[in-house]
Formats: sequence, C-alpha cells, structure tokens
Amino acid sequence: MKTTWVSPAKQITGLDHLAVQAVSEHLFSEMLPGLTNVTPRVRCYSFYAWFVWAFDQREKKKTVSDLIHLFRRAECLHTLIGIYHELETGDEWLHGGGLVGRDVLVGAAEKIHAGGSVKLSHFAVLESDQGDRYFKHRLGGLGQYYLGPLKELLVLDGDSKRGLRYTEEWGATLAEIYERSVDRSAFFNAIEADRVDADVLKSLRAFCPCRLRSNQKEREALIELMFLQGKGALVQQFGEQRRASLLALLGYAKSVDTATPGAVDVDPFLSVAYSDPAPAKSKWVMPAELTPAMEAWGVYQRHELLSTAMQGLFWAGLSALLDEGGHASDTTAFSEWFADRFENALGPKPKQASFASFVGARLDSQPPLDDWQSAQHELSLSVALMDAQKQKKRDEVVSLALRILASLIARDAGRSGYGRFELTDRFLKTYEINLVSLRSHADGTWKDLSGRDWLKWLSGRWLLGIHLRVALRKLRHQTQDSFQIVPMEDGLWVRDNPPTARWSQPRLGSALRFLFDLGLLKLDEKAEGRPYLLSDEGAALLERELGKA
Repeated sequence: MKTTWVSPAKQITGLDHLAVQAVSEHLFSEMLPGLTNVTPRVRCYSFYAWFVWAFDQREKKKTVSDLIHLFRRAECLHTLIGIYHELETGDEWLHGGGLVGRDVLVGAAEKIHAGGSVKLSHFAVLESDQGDRYFKHRLGGLGQYYLGPLKELLVLDGDSKRGLRYTEEWGATLAEIYERSVDRSAFFNAIEADRVDADVLKSLRAFCPCRLRSNQKEREALIELMFLQGKGALVQQFGEQRRASLLALLGYAKSVDTATPGAVDVDPFLSVAYSDPAPAKSKWVMPAELTPAMEAWGVYQRHELLSTAMQGLFWAGLSALLDEGGHASDTTAFSEWFADRFENALGPKPKQASFASFVGARLDSQPPLDDWQSAQHELSLSVALMDAQKQKKRDEVVSLALRILASLIARDAGRSGYGRFELTDRFLKTYEINLVSLRSHADGTWKDLSGRDWLKWLSGRWLLGIHLRVALRKLRHQTQDSFQIVPMEDGLWVRDNPPTARWSQPRLGSALRFLFDLGLLKLDEKAEGRPYLLSDEGAALLERELGKA
C-alpha cells in the first residue's frame, strides 16, 4: 500500500506569492531568448560547443559517464584559467567574473597564484562529501544554466542522461572556430593529469574569456548567432525579438550623452522605454525598426510597476497584521482590518475619498510621462516604496503603492494592456493581476467604489484571495507549501515576515555583458559602477544593421 500522500509538503519561502512576476518573466523571456540572468559570459557558448565537439573527435568510448567525468574537470579548469588571469591583472570583469563555480574555485586559484597546485578532481566530484564540489548538477553550470539557452539557439542538444550533441550548423561552426585559437591537446592533457599549477594555467590562457576580444572570427560568429545576421539559415523561436532588443540596447547607448555618467545601464534603459525620451532630455531619434522593441520593453516596465505596487501592499498588510498578533478569522475580516488599518493612505480626507476621486487627483497632480526623473513620477515612487520597506514604514508603502496603481490607470488608456505581446485568455486568467485586468476593473468593478471599499477589494481579492490560490496550486502540483498566511481551523495566521517588493531581473544585465564581451560596448571608467558606452565596433554594427539613422 502506498502512503506517500500523507507526507507533509516541503515548506519553501517563495518569492512570487501573487504570481505577478510570472508575467514579467514571460515577457522578458520572449524578448531575450537564448540567454538568461545566470549566463553572463557569451564566450562560454563557444567553449561548451567546442568541448562537446572536441570530446566527440577525441574519445572513442563516448559514454555519458566518460563525458560527465571529463566535462566536470574541464569546466573547473576553464574557470580556474579565468580567475588566475584575473588575479594577475586585478580585473575580475574581463577575465574570471561570472564563470561557473567561481565562489568555490576562487580559493583554489589564489592557492595556485601563491605558488601551489590543486587537483581538478577534488572539485569535480559528484558527491559533496568527497571533496569541495564546485557544482551539484551532473553537467555542472552547463547543465544547470547554459544548456537551455544553447538548445534555444540550436547550438547543442541532449542532457545528462542521454549525453550531449552539437549541431552541425551552429555547434560545429563555433567549435571549429574556437579550435583554431586554442590548444586542444594541452587542455585535455591538463584534465587527464589532474593536478594544475601556475604554469599550466598560463599555458592555457587562450581559453580565458578575455581572448574573445582578439579572436575576430569567433566574435563574428557569436554576433551572427545572437543577431541572426545569417537570416534564414536557421529558425530560432523569438530570435528576431532578441536581435531587436540587442539593437535597441546599442541604439540607446548611441543616443546617450557621454557626459551623463552611468546612463547606459538596465534601469535608465527601462525608464526610457517606459517614458520615451532619452536621459537628461536629450533628443533621441529612434530608428523605426527599433520602435517595436522599445515599446515592448515599455510594456514590461509598466507591468513591473503594477508588480511592485501589489507586492508592496502584500508586504505591508501581512507584516502589519503580524505585529498585531498575525490572526484574521477569514478573508472578509482581513479585508475589513486592512481598510481600517490603511484608510489614511487614501489622502487627507479618507472618509470622503472614492476610487474615482483618488485616480482623478493623481491624474491632475502626476508629472508628465516623460519626466521620469521627477520624485513624483511612478518610476520614482516605486524606488521610494522599496526604500520605505527597508525602514518598515508600512503606511508610506501603502500610500505609494496606491499612487502607483492610480498612475497606471490615469495614464493614456492607449498604453494599457500588453501591446504586441500575444497573451492568451487562459494565461491572463491564471495570472490574474495583470495590466488587462487592471484596466477592466478600473473601468468596471472599481468605478463606483468608495476609497475604503477599494481597499477592501484589493486586500480581499488581489492580496489574500490570489495568494491562497497561488499557494494551493503549488501545494497541489509541486507538493510545496508556500503559504505566507496559513488557513487553519480557527482562521488565517501569518506565518512569518513576508518578502519585500522587488524588481524582476529581465536578462538585460546579461545582454549588456554579452555586448561588452563582443566588443560592441565598452566600460565607462569615469562613472561609478563602470557602466557602458557604445564602442566603435558597436556603432559600426548599428550602421550596418539599421543604416545611419
């Protein structure tokens, strides 16, 4: 008799308790396929394709176990090469930054730099009790992070059970170009010898990610892969969206005044996409071909504003209730309590406020859409909301969240919805907090509500109601307990301090890093945080792709 159904669900912290960031993830995944937030080094795409190709050329047995055994050592060696070069130059960004297993292998590289040596097998073990394992997944960082994007790009295929295969088109092309710049025999000899020291790592310096800058053929192949310059050769799903997003980033970099430090980065790019003008109000004549991509990123940022506002309300409500004992008898009691507790967020005369008057007041007082650096702009309000969370100012968080929602509603209705993104009705019903439902409720359900009743609706339906449904779905389909407020026999109990609101990570950081590694962007050494500037190579690519616009 099987009794697994009585096993308790695994309790998890979770991050997306209202399933609102799932929509953000869907949007940015469509705009930047083929890279993720954990695949920051584009030359790894060449290295992984080359290793699978070289293993196929070199090994006769070619079993999956042999592949895994050699690959784990190879990935450790590859990371050590980059970190060692970093230690010699003092430049993490160019050499060892972002490589797989870095946290574990930095110490090993430092030991080698001090004159010692290490055994690759000590870090490449599969079981954690046998050594300082660099990565749990059988295929290391390739299996955990890079294999999915490489499959999307039609470079590699396979898995840890069936083995890995390179494609004859992209995979073999990248591998053969990479092969011409490295010493395959020396690399595999180092893997088989196991123990590596400074001389070994120096002799393999051609494998360092920095060498992409000097390998013109490899750079051209990766640019062709990411920008689909060989159009029609291979069909990548959403490949044109990735190309358009990367060109939009370069076009934005071209538009930025070099005297404006730190302007070419993720946050200002998204602010521009949301509100149209370039930083410091400099005029940006955007090529027509980039308009759809910029509009799409503007839609993404619009949803992010909705997301942070709702996450802020969720945090404020649950954390305030926790301070008061953490108990509500039912959803109705919670929504009544929430309206009482946060009624003052509706303004100086909360008893007289209505939903319509609150939105109308915001419409009259909010700055123009293009004034995104104003402290009263919804983008600035979101930043202020997250700062208020850190100081546990719950009333201020609720006030800011409501003003953000009102801004989204009050702006031109033509900016509502998801534009060119094709989201099915089923998707929108599954992820109920979205821009379509926001507009629908604003024009219908909320239209005649008092301010207090609006607070009751938001807290009962969109906070508590949706959270319980999301948690129940995870419990049913994944056997994971993610409840932040738990239904018990005697009512609802807040479990612990809920997570604070946060932006999602839309892969743009990795995209900028790719463009830098490809030589299309350069670092702005004068600005704090070392953001980017357009390079001569990036300007030339823009002109080649879009003309002299």
